[in-house]
Amino acid sequence: MSDAKALQTSPTENQFSPSGNPPIGTVTSSFFVSIDKVFAHTSVEVETVKESVQLLWFTSIEERPSIGNMTSDFQASATLIHSLLEMHVLTDSAMPILRENMRNNTPIKKIIISRVGHLGKDKHNKLLYSSTFENCFLEAVEEFPDKLIIKARITKRTDKAAATDYTNTQKGNTVSGWDYAKNQAV
Repeated sequence: MSDAKALQTSPTENQFSPSGNPPIGTVTSSFFVSIDKVFAHTSVEVETVKESVQLLWFTSIEERPSIGNMTSDFQASATLIHSLLEMHVLTDSAMPILRENMRNNTPIKKIIISRVGHLGKDKHNKLLYSSTFENCFLEAVEEFPDKLIIKARITKRTDKAAATDYTNTQKGNTVSGWDYAKNQAV
């Protein structure tokens, strides 16, 4: 196609699809992490992510290491385990505190990973998802030029997700939790 022909084409407009999904580029989200009160500043204007820092990346795996006995007490015969919670954060002034907590095996009451979404033009940040890890201990702190990788052992996990539509209206929550030490729901 020639340049003259390309200039004559009319631009297209983004319109809401019949499914109600917003056009591309109107939904953004970010992940944040708080570890007790280690991070001393507020990152965003949402009450539940105070004293948090931006979470660059994380991994968390919950699994059953054995098949278990499906005909009897399945939970007792197929215990759930959780991997080390691995979190990537920017290097900041909290690094010495994190290292000291690891060296002293200081218990961490709560690690909270939150996902905050910005739904459309002129909408405010909204908490979309959070995972709370309780009774944690740091197992490793890896340092790179601009980031830290923090690995934590956890005992209990609770997940909460907001049922939010694209008009920024919350329609309730879904919640799930597990105590790995007791191998039971919380």
